[in-house]
Amino acid sequence: MTDTGNKYSFLKQPSDTKETYVYEKIKKAIINNEFPPGTVMVERKLCELYNVSRSPIRNALRQLSTEGLLDVEPGIGIVVPVYTLEDILEVYDLLEVLQIYALETSLKNYDEMSVNMLEKIMNNTDELMEQKDLLDRMDWDVKFHEFIIHKAGNKRLDMIFAMLVNQKRRFDITSGSDVAHARNSTDQHRAILEAISSGDLEASKEAIRAHSQYIKKYYIDKLVTGKYNI
Repeated sequence: MTDTGNKYSFLKQPSDTKETYVYEKIKKAIINNEFPPGTVMVERKLCELYNVSRSPIRNALRQLSTEGLLDVEPGIGIVVPVYTLEDILEVYDLLEVLQIYALETSLKNYDEMSVNMLEKIMNNTDELMEQKDLLDRMDWDVKFHEFIIHKAGNKRLDMIFAMLVNQKRRFDITSGSDVAHARNSTDQHRAILEAISSGDLEASKEAIRAHSQYIKKYYIDKLVTGKYNI
């Protein structure tokens, strides 16, 4: 039997405590737009910012480049990418495909405990919506989709999803103050949950597609028509 652990080790987060700290700090800063698109990640400045040597900084930047949160541009260095509409649509197309695949392989295994877990995620989301805490709501948004993916029990699927969702979170932060958008997304999650609870595969897949189409149209409106700020 092939040992896939080493084969996919490049996707794992750094294991050293200092490296993990730096990796998580830089990752969070990128996702939260503290390093805006186009920022050149200068090792010396990052060392000063996080009070560490170059080795953990270099390893963190390498890892984040592998995950698509940073780009390596010849003659410039490691840069926070400027995502285009095409990038955003590609990510959401793939997230849709992955979730549909996950449901096709695992919906038959959803039991009362599984549905209750999704319900708990939704309840937390609803509570945060009432509090208008949209940033924390985004975390539970990710947990909802993550549960659907993880239920399939496919480690490779988990890893691919994790890479894509990091990029999704960078898009999400641009809608962090949009209450109407958050409410629409939450309602669509509820529709997905209802379809899953009924055990209806086709309805579940259609609910996922409808949610994906809504999100993609939202970003088209942002970037093409200027209907929303980004």
